[in-house]
Amino acid sequence: MRYGQEGRKIPLFSANIEIPKLCSVFAKEKTVIPARSECLIRGVTKASEHFRYVVTNSSSQISKKGVLVAATLVDLKEKTIPVRILNMDNKPKTMDKGAIIASYKPVVDIVAHPQEFSGEHPFHSILENLEGLNDDQRTALQKLLQEIRNFFSTCDADVGHCNVTQHKINTGDHPPIKQNPRRFPLARKKDAERPVKEMVDNGIIEESSGPWASPIVLVKKKRINTVLC
Repeated sequence: MRYGQEGRKIPLFSANIEIPKLCSVFAKEKTVIPARSECLIRGVTKASEHFRYVVTNSSSQISKKGVLVAATLVDLKEKTIPVRILNMDNKPKTMDKGAIIASYKPVVDIVAHPQEFSGEHPFHSILENLEGLNDDQRTALQKLLQEIRNFFSTCDADVGHCNVTQHKINTGDHPPIKQNPRRFPLARKKDAERPVKEMVDNGIIEESSGPWASPIVLVKKKRINTVLC
């Protein structure tokens, strides 16, 4: 099976192979998680010959310590497994070396559910999925949603605007800084023009002739299109 733009391959195992329901992830080293904080702990486990990709989750042992484990898709062929743990207590928590910090299940299948936006508010489907409301309550809720429909975003371009306050940057007596523009290679020109045009069309940025200027920087993100900084 392949996924993503790079066509990364994920081997799937046969259904007749017996797979353990839960396996444990152990702490690679002793770690102290500060109070009311989250920490990324390195874990280790035994790799399986039947599957490679798994989803980590909280184990019964670590749940008793008052911490939560974030569900994460990981690769068992990596040397360590990153486990993100949240300490909800007001006291630090210690994870000893070799302690069980998470459990994992093998990835059986991966199904993509792309979310499409029609540009219309999905109030009808929202009301249908709500339970415990009588007809009068449902009608009142529908009326309320219609009144505040502009509060909801319908697509990525619908970011909204606020005119309650204005953001200011106090530069003091410092003279304006105006950096010279830099020419982009032809191969990356469209990568720079596309997000700029999208932000202009959506009203996020506007043309300016002020004394301050700085060239944009293109950054290639992993598994994400090029972004501006």
